[in-house]
Amino acid sequence: MSKYTNAGTPLSHKLLLLGALPAIVMFITLIGFFTSARLEDARRDLSDSNQLLADSLASSLEYAVVSGNTLALQEILSQSIRYSKADWIRVTDVVGEQIGLVAHNNTETLELPGEFKVYEAEILQKPLAFETDRKTQWFEPEYGYGSGALRVGTVQVGVSDNVLEARRQDILWTSVAVGFSVLLLTILVIKHSLSSILSPIHQVSGRISRLIERDYRTTRIDIRRNSRDVITIEQQLNELAERLGALRASREQTLAASELAREKAEIASNTKSEFLATMSHELRTPLNGVLGMIDLTQEEALSPRQKDYLQTARQSTEDLLTVISDILDYSHMDRGAIILEQQVFDLRTLITNCVASFRHVAEKQGLALTLNFCGDWPEVPQVTGDAPRLRQILACLLDNAIKFTNEGFVNVRAGCFGVEDGFIILNCSVSDSGTGIPHEHLTDIFSSFEQLDAGDARGLGGSGIGLSLVQRLVELLGGHIQVETDSGKGSSFRFELPLELASQAEIPETPETTEQAEGTLSKRALVVEDNPVNKRIAVALLDRLGFYTDAVTSGKKALNKVRTSDPGYDVILMDCQMPRMDGYETTRYIREWEVDNGLGRTPVIALTADALPGTEHNCLESGMDDYLSKPVRKENLREVLARWVSLTTD
Repeated sequence: MSKYTNAGTPLSHKLLLLGALPAIVMFITLIGFFTSARLEDARRDLSDSNQLLADSLASSLEYAVVSGNTLALQEILSQSIRYSKADWIRVTDVVGEQIGLVAHNNTETLELPGEFKVYEAEILQKPLAFETDRKTQWFEPEYGYGSGALRVGTVQVGVSDNVLEARRQDILWTSVAVGFSVLLLTILVIKHSLSSILSPIHQVSGRISRLIERDYRTTRIDIRRNSRDVITIEQQLNELAERLGALRASREQTLAASELAREKAEIASNTKSEFLATMSHELRTPLNGVLGMIDLTQEEALSPRQKDYLQTARQSTEDLLTVISDILDYSHMDRGAIILEQQVFDLRTLITNCVASFRHVAEKQGLALTLNFCGDWPEVPQVTGDAPRLRQILACLLDNAIKFTNEGFVNVRAGCFGVEDGFIILNCSVSDSGTGIPHEHLTDIFSSFEQLDAGDARGLGGSGIGLSLVQRLVELLGGHIQVETDSGKGSSFRFELPLELASQAEIPETPETTEQAEGTLSKRALVVEDNPVNKRIAVALLDRLGFYTDAVTSGKKALNKVRTSDPGYDVILMDCQMPRMDGYETTRYIREWEVDNGLGRTPVIALTADALPGTEHNCLESGMDDYLSKPVRKENLREVLARWVSLTTD
């Protein structure tokens, strides 16, 4: 609801005031005019009637006054005052002596106050006309006035001012009552007329409110009762409702199409991820065989040329494995399926080991690979974070620098700066003296599948996804990355990451190592692997680590081995993807058999090329103890086995 809903004066009040104001002015004007006119008429009527009474009495009292008939005089006066509005009537003779008086209070003596209006008339004696031929004769009084009409007395009619005031009050109240009645009737008529005017406006307001509430239904227009302007507005509102309804239908269709496209995109993304995971498994399995055989072959007596060939083959295979891993990681990140680990590790050791792993490749290419530490490094650089992802970032930048540097150097500079208690900022840069990057391509180097030389004659290969993956990993870890470069003068990639210092309780204690004489341990291991190459590699690696190893190619054979082997096995390497009975189901049967027979728990280590994020969780949930991804490296195998059994030195 609008905040202005209760603001301002309603239109009905304004129109009512507009209609009532002229009526009020007219009412006051007419009341004043007619009241003054009626008051003047009342005053004139009262004056005329009383003067007429005095004149009439003067004629009537002529005989009584002349003859001295007091009774007749009094009778005439009493009859006259009874039907008049006079307060008193008095008759005097020619010398002013009172000869007759009547009043409404019937008092013979009356003290006359001054608040009376007195009307007078003279009593005249007129000559008599006889029906004879003689001349007119007069009765001549004794006091002997001349001939003609003779004044014989005076009649006075007294009227109190209260009579006129009462008449005035009656006129005023009557005028006010009539005026208010007319005004009330006028207001009622105006209000009734306003309802017929405002009703369409309220209907229009209601239509607009329904439009705001997304009710786009059209309404029937009453042409007879509504005015032309209101009909035009309602027609326009109907047109607006039709257009809004069409827009809503179009929007719903667009949203439905967008939702369908989103669902298709999600299905395509899931299909892509499933395809990548499947391809990862299918590619990692033969790569495991290639790398394993290369490792085993390199431990034999070889000529320098053969070692060089094997090293080249190993490097190419590892590059292919890196490409596969990068594509999978990018796919997982695109789906939001990357889960960061939180583990305690030595930051300085991780950087040192990562750089050392590239030293042989750099020296072989004639490059000087250096590592410098700067800043305020803590005495014990143990931090909490995702060590594998940090190593992946640094390794990708090192690989990129070595690949695009033909001569000169590659320098790694790692700085540590404290920001507050318990937190540090890692500032790490990888600089090289390579070909550099043209400025017009700087915006493209972090794009997926982008390469500076995209033609058929490009000198260096690669997936074009490494730097894009690095950028997304850095941002995922809460940091940022930037590049400084000049074509032909080298490049410098620098990234910063926030890290939390590990508490003393979280730092793992370094176990004391005891030297064991070679051949004093006799450990038994079972390899469950359906791929013959991978099976041979796993057996060979376990033999070199001091294990007596059995190998089977199915889950059913593995169960028979576990149930019939005496003594039992110290560790089992279990492939997860096998036909009929996979590694998960086989492990569950092994755990049930151990519980039923009251035996101890044999460590089961999963071997899988499946790179999906939930694979490790599925392995642990099925009863496996650890997880080892393919291709299996000797160092990785040793590290995992050392968690569960004691190893001999080889």
